[in-house]
Amino acid sequence: MAPLLPPAAAVLPLRAASGPTTTPPCVLAPALGRLFLSSTPSSPRQRQRIPPESPLFINVPNPPQDQSIEAKRELKRARGSVPVPRRIFAHRDSHRKPTEAWLARAAPEARSPRPDPATELQAWRRAMADSRRENMRSGVRDLWARKQRLDERLRSVRTAKLAANRAAALAPEREDERLTRGTVNAGTLQTAVVLDPDRFERAAESAARTAAIAAVRSEARRDALQTLYMNARDFIIDEARLEHVVNTEFADDHFQAMGASGTGYRIENIWDAQNEPIAVAGMLREAQRNHDKLITDLTTEETRTVRRQKLAAEELTGGKME
Repeated sequence: MAPLLPPAAAVLPLRAASGPTTTPPCVLAPALGRLFLSSTPSSPRQRQRIPPESPLFINVPNPPQDQSIEAKRELKRARGSVPVPRRIFAHRDSHRKPTEAWLARAAPEARSPRPDPATELQAWRRAMADSRRENMRSGVRDLWARKQRLDERLRSVRTAKLAANRAAALAPEREDERLTRGTVNAGTLQTAVVLDPDRFERAAESAARTAAIAAVRSEARRDALQTLYMNARDFIIDEARLEHVVNTEFADDHFQAMGASGTGYRIENIWDAQNEPIAVAGMLREAQRNHDKLITDLTTEETRTVRRQKLAAEELTGGKME
């Protein structure tokens, strides 16, 4: 291994060999200081200077997430990894760990009296066991004290932050903000909803309208049920009845079998059998007895009255009548 200090001949200039000479300490100390505190590079490679045209002439630090080649070259991977610290006081009863009772159960002493160690190895093992036991106890106490300090620090930081946020939220408007903000009409700022003084009367009217609509719907539903009950006598409930009705209605001489119409004409289609749907103009002509059909004009008042009474009875009873 090379000596740390160079020989004295390399540090001090040589004197003439005419006689023994002594170097005073005041001369040796500055020489050694210049030797060890000098920042001038000694190797030829270190003496090279970065030219101005080089990108490394100005040292600009790269960001931590820089993906450039230079950053990857500079940021070398650190060997190893730091283990994740265990949560020693994670349970609800962790506050009992620093107590003497818990420590005595975690690292108990020997129950029976032990004889003196017979060998040095046995004595060394007992000493190591006592040392581990004491280290465990002191470590648990120190960790608990550190946890208390960290919790108190975190609690104080959170309390201060909450107080600062509350103070900022409840602080009055600054004068510069008041003078620079836009003008808003005072009526626009009134966002409170004023209760309607006539709200109960309006609610009663709405309830009455709703009840009337519900009554009309109920009456229409009752009328539909009554009509369904009256028409249920002609419902087809078996295949024999269905076959008979189909053969009768779709027969070739179905309309011819009906005979002649009221006017004496031969029935050829459904319009001849049941007449066309009456229009409003026809209803007016019928009321004025100015219809184009003579039989309609010659209808007696008794027949008209019976027809009107039937319609009135259907409306009053809520069902169809025959």
